[in-house]
Amino acid sequence: MKDGENLHVLIVEESNNDAESLANALRNAGHSINFNHGADSGAIESSLQEQHPDIVLCGSGESLPAPDDVQALLGKHGLTAPMIIIADEAPEDKVVAARKSGFAALISYDQPDHLYLSFEQEATCIRLQQQLKVSSGALRASQNRCHALIENSSDAVAYIHEGMHVYANQPYMELFSIETAEDVEGTPILDMISNNERTAFREFLKNYLDNKDHDNSIEINCVNPAGEIFHSSMELAPATMDGEPCTQIIIRVSSSNAALEKKIRTLTQQDMVTGLANRQYFLQLLKERMAEPQTDEEHRALLYITLDNFKAIRDETGIEASDQALRDIAHILKSNCGDNDCLSRFGDCSFAILYYNTDQEKTLGLGETLLHGIAANLSEVNGRAVTMTGSIGICTIEKHDSDAQAMIAYADMACEVARSSGGNQIHTHSHIVGEQAGGGELELEWDKLIRATIDEERFYLAYQPIVSLKGDTQQRYEVLLRIVDTAGRVILPGQFLSIAGKNGLSHEIDCWVIDTAFSQLGQLKAENKDISFYIKLSGDTLSDTSLPEWISEKLVANSLPGDSVVFEIAEQTAINNLTSSINFTKEIHKLQCKVALEHFGQSEQPQLLKHLPVDILKIHGTLIGGLGNNKEHQIKVKVISEMARESGIQCIAECVDDAGSLAHLWQVGLDFIQGNFVQEPCKTIDYDFEGETA
Repeated sequence: MKDGENLHVLIVEESNNDAESLANALRNAGHSINFNHGADSGAIESSLQEQHPDIVLCGSGESLPAPDDVQALLGKHGLTAPMIIIADEAPEDKVVAARKSGFAALISYDQPDHLYLSFEQEATCIRLQQQLKVSSGALRASQNRCHALIENSSDAVAYIHEGMHVYANQPYMELFSIETAEDVEGTPILDMISNNERTAFREFLKNYLDNKDHDNSIEINCVNPAGEIFHSSMELAPATMDGEPCTQIIIRVSSSNAALEKKIRTLTQQDMVTGLANRQYFLQLLKERMAEPQTDEEHRALLYITLDNFKAIRDETGIEASDQALRDIAHILKSNCGDNDCLSRFGDCSFAILYYNTDQEKTLGLGETLLHGIAANLSEVNGRAVTMTGSIGICTIEKHDSDAQAMIAYADMACEVARSSGGNQIHTHSHIVGEQAGGGELELEWDKLIRATIDEERFYLAYQPIVSLKGDTQQRYEVLLRIVDTAGRVILPGQFLSIAGKNGLSHEIDCWVIDTAFSQLGQLKAENKDISFYIKLSGDTLSDTSLPEWISEKLVANSLPGDSVVFEIAEQTAINNLTSSINFTKEIHKLQCKVALEHFGQSEQPQLLKHLPVDILKIHGTLIGGLGNNKEHQIKVKVISEMARESGIQCIAECVDDAGSLAHLWQVGLDFIQGNFVQEPCKTIDYDFEGETA
């Protein structure tokens, strides 16, 4: 039986009428069942071949096979379904004997209540077994995901059991100059500790294992095979490996040894799979390069490359094969970059290139070369061939541009346009927003542009999944607005909506989003999908006291339950419009809709939650990016997570774009994540929440 299906019951009785009577009695007792009838061994055999039963009811009669024979037939088919024997009498000694023989129960025909109780007990056990199976699968998936994240972590991480290594990631092996995983397995952890501190470490480890509440960190000197001693901070945590309890060790080096410092610095700047610069280092370098003065002769562009359908390919071929493909594609990209260019693995399946001394024609030429190279590449691992295509977004960096994050966002958006248009193509960012938003004298022109965009409905919605870290497979999507200019090019909504707000048009745009999203959600609900949408609201919209009534009408019109919609209010918007936010939340809760406070954690006003009874917190993306290497942000995220948990509020991390951040969020027990590491926003609503639960 699958979850939600009827129980399949095999009833062994002399007539189909007798079997039907038993089945109806169970249905009247509240059980949803389908049944097959068998009166002899041949019929039972045929029934077992047709449908494996969840429970067997075996009656007693002269022409019926004995319960032991029925049990033997089940064993022949490898089935362990519980069997309840129904007899004319059920004396205590025979009940005990039946239980000892492996039968679930022996009851008499004249004790129907006993039958109902026994059947309910077995049905409950089956449901619990199913829940355990699902939970175990989710746990294994989470452990596998965590293991993959640790493998790609820039921190040196190892697992030990009874003082011996059972696993170490690449940074750990490089730190101690270990060549292969086999070389570290079975090695005592004491071998990594300097001789004069082994006694102290042995005592520390013993105290930790005896009492998990004991201090889990220690400052200690380690030693590598060359005899070089370096100071480190070691942190212990309980973990499991292949279902066995063990201890996780994270080592962070604080050494004055120049060679080791260089090695650690390289590890923190480098992606472990491809060897390219990682996201954090690239962003730092991009900011530094953009801060430098640019001559008239210099031309720069940012290329953002995403591999199409990478997650599906990884699911199909496995991590090893997909990682090899990433390395091969990184080589293709690197071979086409110049010495002054900067190339990075920017996300799980995305790369970024800062391209120098170029014009638009050369940049497009590079993009075409990269597209052809990616499409022509064939990676082979263990006999499996992996091919894929890419999508590229291009943003020219003008002389006056200084915001590195904005340039990344423009290139990322252009890439998403290319990918959502079918992939294996290039899209160049339109500078219309940046060019027209700069001066107050253009406000009237902007008003006309926005008015025309609304009237011509040059909008569309994109959807980004919000994924549970705790095995919840309900489909959740944030609804995001995308805007198309008169040339058909997608432009970012940020500045557009900011000016729309100044011109009093954001309320009209919000209503268009709500109306369109409700229509889409209604269609999905009609297909019996367990799905909810998260929809953003502006301050102007919140001040409209008639909004909840309008939302109620739209819910009814689209046959939507209120709990399928979550309205998002930005933290700063709530602070600036506190009374409106409180009133809206109170009214919208009457419709069973939920409210999320997004971009939370930057205002340093935790008392806001005392006034605004939200259901969900979305932690600000600035606290999440690079979380694995930012202690201050780690502490802040943990505090927010614990505060939300104590208040019964669910917590979502925004802008999760790298494995290091996800690993920490998983450790602190956060409920949900959202970001490009999971999936970039796109027009389609087809994320596999069951297969991809984080």
